Amino acid sequence: MHTRDQLQNLIGEDYRLQWIIGHGGMSTVWLADDVRHEREVAIKVLRPEFTNNEEFLGRFRNEAVAAEGIHSDNVVATYDYREAAEEAGHTTCFIVMEYVRGESLADLLAREGQLREDLALDVLEQAAHGLSVLHREGLIHRDVKPGNLLVTQNGQVKITDFGIAKAAEAVPLTRTGMVVGTAQYVSPEQAQGLEVGAASDVYSLGVVGYEMLAGSRPFTGDTGISVALSHVNDAPPPLPTSVSAPARELIGISLRKDPATRFADGNEMALAVSAVRLGQRPPQPASAAMQQVAREPSPTASTAMLGSVAKPTTTHPATESRGPRTPTPKVIPAVRKQRSGGGIAAGLVIALLLAGAIAAAVWAASTGVFGGSTTPTTPTTTAEPEVVTEWVTSTQEAPEPVQPAPPQVTTVYSPPPAPEPTVPTTQPEQPTPETPVEETQQSPQNTPPAATQQSPQNTPDSQASPPSVSAPATPVATDQGGPNESLG
Repeated sequence: MHTRDQLQNLIGEDYRLQWIIGHGGMSTVWLADDVRHEREVAIKVLRPEFTNNEEFLGRFRNEAVAAEGIHSDNVVATYDYREAAEEAGHTTCFIVMEYVRGESLADLLAREGQLREDLALDVLEQAAHGLSVLHREGLIHRDVKPGNLLVTQNGQVKITDFGIAKAAEAVPLTRTGMVVGTAQYVSPEQAQGLEVGAASDVYSLGVVGYEMLAGSRPFTGDTGISVALSHVNDAPPPLPTSVSAPARELIGISLRKDPATRFADGNEMALAVSAVRLGQRPPQPASAAMQQVAREPSPTASTAMLGSVAKPTTTHPATESRGPRTPTPKVIPAVRKQRSGGGIAAGLVIALLLAGAIAAAVWAASTGVFGGSTTPTTPTTTAEPEVVTEWVTSTQEAPEPVQPAPPQVTTVYSPPPAPEPTVPTTQPEQPTPETPVEETQQSPQNTPPAATQQSPQNTPDSQASPPSVSAPATPVATDQGGPNESLG
């Protein structure tokens, strides 16, 4: 690997290197400034194991020079191609390309899982139009996959890395440990080592469309060889019925095993996708409807939506663009700020609510409403957290007026030990625990006869208990009302 200064000396003064924005199996991509044209560019430096092969250099040189004549909004522009000889005899090969602010479709799918049908069709039409421009110039991409489709911030799809796969065929696999193309998206004829044409790119784009609509690839396996064999021999699983019938037929035609029965090239694919976006069936390959040149797709509402979904990763150095890690530091401070604003008020409100619950339990036990030892208090305590959440949001601006409440909490908490012994005596003889509550509140004078019927000997004690219980009952209501008014 070259250092930044070493590469800068090899490249020369026309381009000023900034930082690495991407890594690939065959190259490293740098962000650089084009000094002569006053623009930012992406410089792709090929790895030494490829540039040391003379056949590779010859093929790649021809492809790179041909790519300089490609001008399309759906293809990454190639500005320059250079080779620099080193003192040790090695050759450094690099390409100067258009710098795209966006992210690859692979990163987008890894984050979103799948795309809506209108967005997926938008991507397919733009990519097919870009392939049609390449195919008219006699170029075959040979490695169409989500990683080689860039989505810009305005929803534009651009094809990149064309021509490298063809040159890579000249490098023995035993030296590089790589396969030509990507097994998950390779066409059957390419997997068998046969001669490939434009229909091979159509098949690979059909696999990309399948993945966008279904959320998964049509074929998977433990090894690349098993996946490639599935492309040759197996039929892809049917798409779900949530995908429209025209879209399912479009993908089905693209994934036919025989290249002669697929869409012939990117132009036919673009015409078919355009028809499906209008709600029509895709025209059949080599039909009369395919005898025209597809128009360049114009931006639509789905294009704008696609741009809003994309999150540019090429604007950061490669070591810092790790997907969803970027927005994480922005979220954490916001959450902490909310918690620190209402922390004191939340603690005081919780204490008041617990005190109110205890006081209510004491009052219910003393008046004969407490039908069970623990059952009535359980719903009260479990319901409190929901109320606490509401009070926290409303008292974040004024947490200080609630501070006098803690002394009242300790005063209310002291009565519970007194009425607890009387609870067992009143529990077995009260059939309806709720009825005495209303009678006690409306007419306190009716309490002595009820106690006389239950136990005549304890009549004086039962008559004396209501005054001692009614006294704390009134302060409990006052204690709860006071903090609530101050909080409001």
